[in-house]
Amino acid sequence: MKLDEADRIILEAIDETLSILGDKSKEAIYYFFEREYLLSKQDIPSNLRKFHDCLQKVFGIGANVLEKYIINILKNRTGIEAEIDSGMDLVEKLENLRMIIRKRISMA
Repeated sequence: MKLDEADRIILEAIDETLSILGDKSKEAIYYFFEREYLLSKQDIPSNLRKFHDCLQKVFGIGANVLEKYIINILKNRTGIEAEIDSGMDLVEKLENLRMIIRKRISMA
């Protein structure tokens, strides 16, 4: 599946976040997601709920740290300064940010 620019940016933020665990660990996580949950790396942006569920299952409460890191990278990389409602889960936050990114891209 071909990713649009907003989805590519989201996937890069996810990839960078998982890299903090080390490259071998990151690749093992992607492999595990694909093998156990049928979620390939390229399909993550179109399956954010499934990705969120996978993170929760694998990392438990530790997934919250990774989720915050993903959002921070995404906001820093795109220059988005809008406050994201802390009551939202990762999927809602990513969908809101994707909408903002797509709007900015269409205006450029």
